[in-house]
Amino acid sequence: MPSTIRKAGFMLAFVLGAAQAGTPLPDPMRVPIRLEHGLPTTQATIGGKPVTLFIDVGNYQVVGLKTAVLARLPVTFTGDSESWRDADGHVFTSRIFRAADLEAGALTATQFDGNELAGDAGKAGYPQDGLIGFGLLHRYQMVFDESAGELRLYPVSAKGVFEAECGSAGGPLRLENGVMVSEVRTGHGPLQVQWDTGAAADVLRPSAIAGRVKDADLLRRYTFDRFDVAGQPAGPQEFMLRQFPAPDVDAVLGTGFFARHVVCLDPAGGRVAFRQKKTGA
Repeated sequence: MPSTIRKAGFMLAFVLGAAQAGTPLPDPMRVPIRLEHGLPTTQATIGGKPVTLFIDVGNYQVVGLKTAVLARLPVTFTGDSESWRDADGHVFTSRIFRAADLEAGALTATQFDGNELAGDAGKAGYPQDGLIGFGLLHRYQMVFDESAGELRLYPVSAKGVFEAECGSAGGPLRLENGVMVSEVRTGHGPLQVQWDTGAAADVLRPSAIAGRVKDADLLRRYTFDRFDVAGQPAGPQEFMLRQFPAPDVDAVLGTGFFARHVVCLDPAGGRVAFRQKKTGA
């Protein structure tokens, strides 16, 4: 190949690479959030009526609303119902409803089907009116920035979001039974963790470290000095030791982790990245 052609090809590749690297991010949809009772919470409206909703990426529903809240909103019950078991083992049967005109910051849904949060346990036991779940949020690249008081949502097609927002292209994230899961390496062997903004604490199943840590089943808390999530160091990481029935995971990364980090989640692309929030932020 003549040297002039090689040089031209190199320059073209350089220009294309520079153009891609310099492509500005699209403006994200911003959802204001604040921690209330350990959960990222936003003020929203449904059909023009105000509601207080927490953001729960560990919940497969689009929207969940308490029975008493549904009574004051313009919703229509479809006649269908659904039963499920939550992460704490509570079994619920809820009615399915159809509603319109959800607005939470810049996040909107013209028409959607939601689930009743029945009873007074599980998600229905929280003081908020309900939740926005993974069923709505999975269509975006999500950036949880609790220190800045917002959730930023980008199109799945946007390039460079993780590098700009979390300083990394990200590591593996996969969906299992409708929840986001990543591999963790610790000084006591590998773990499977679930990403869950609807968990008010970081929790670890005692059986996950039984036999690896002396008297693990007698402890209330445990701290991993080494804790590498999806290939990215995050230790030390403290957990509450608690049994929970959610299958196929050893631990849940909830409020504690999200409060200390800016977290980027891309379920469509199978990636997760994070960075520590600025000191004092």
